[in-house]
Amino acid sequence: MKHTRSPHRRAYCIFTRPIARGLFAAVLAASLVPLVPAAAFAVEREEIDGLQAQADLIFDTIDVLQTDLNNAQAEYETALAAHDAAEAAKQQAQQRLTNAEERMEAVQEQLSRRARQLYKNGGGYEAYLEVSLGAASFSDMVGYWHLANSLFVSDAKLIQESRDLQVEAQEARDEFEAQRQEAEAQMEAAEALKADIATKQAALVEEASKITEDIANLEAQYELEQEEARRAAEEAERARQEAEAKAKAEAEARAKAEEEARAAAASATQASASESGGGSGSAGASVDSGYGTFANPCPGASTSSGWGWRDFDNSFHKGTDMAAPTGTPVYAAESGTVIYATNDGGYNGGAGNWVVIAHGNGLVTKYMHNSEVYVSAGQSVERGQNIAAVGSTGQSSGPHLHFQVEVNGTAVCPYDYL
Repeated sequence: MKHTRSPHRRAYCIFTRPIARGLFAAVLAASLVPLVPAAAFAVEREEIDGLQAQADLIFDTIDVLQTDLNNAQAEYETALAAHDAAEAAKQQAQQRLTNAEERMEAVQEQLSRRARQLYKNGGGYEAYLEVSLGAASFSDMVGYWHLANSLFVSDAKLIQESRDLQVEAQEARDEFEAQRQEAEAQMEAAEALKADIATKQAALVEEASKITEDIANLEAQYELEQEEARRAAEEAERARQEAEAKAKAEAEARAKAEEEARAAAASATQASASESGGGSGSAGASVDSGYGTFANPCPGASTSSGWGWRDFDNSFHKGTDMAAPTGTPVYAAESGTVIYATNDGGYNGGAGNWVVIAHGNGLVTKYMHNSEVYVSAGQSVERGQNIAAVGSTGQSSGPHLHFQVEVNGTAVCPYDYL
């Protein structure tokens, strides 16, 4: 599915923080790299990427199996049509055979009546011969003789024609019966193939659901470790700066007069005031439908935390939080297949009760912190279908929907799709 992104939405997603603040964060991160060695993390990004690659392969296989299933269905329908046609032709041949048998019975009855009549009159062929020899004239005798011969020829012809019709109808019926049986065998083979493909699809969906769950748990653990590492690095940097300032203050206190000490104290007070300054981001903005192709998953909600860097905890938010009362309906942003769904009210890596929907071509949407979930893994959902209700399960400070969009396992700005 191709999505059209609006320029102003793209700009909003890229420049979510002032340039100066971004440069400061980059410099700070670069200075802290030596303090956080890669070996200190229990979860590596390569492990998550490897699982995502497995999931992508499974999704590709599911697509291929769906094509095979469609082909098997077409083969079944073709065999069914051939079966019905052969059955109809067989019935017609059976009717012809029945007609031929009835005609044969009629001919036999006619011949039987004639034979009985001849017998009553004194014999068969000999009777005709006697009549012919007793004719008044030679021409009468020849006439009687031709009449008798014509009757015998006509009887033989009727018998042969009836037999021919019986044989032709029997052969046709047998041929169409063979065609019907062959079509029935093809139907059974197609049905077996469809069942086998459906079984494989179900197993792959279950496997994809498990891998998706593992990815979600690893992502949560990875982000937690990264956050702990950032905080540890910041704490170490603060301790270093404090120790450096303390040593400098002590040296200046010993070397300078009280006036210089007061100046240093005033400078420290001013620096402390600067460090404690700053504001917080805005909240309560209305969630609109944007310029993308997705339906709004929670119409009427307000944005409590947008996509991108957040000032209050200096972290990167991979989705957008839509604040709404508990129980507010949550809708599928687009049609697709549910590959993961949990409704146990557990922490679940911070997501709580959440749903993951695959839309094809590596596009996935996630719906987190729900109070209730109404769908299950493997289920097909339609765009705008009610799949859950807003809640505050997992790592949440209040009722809201965390809506996240991913392409090939990488979180992207959801506003590009809404």
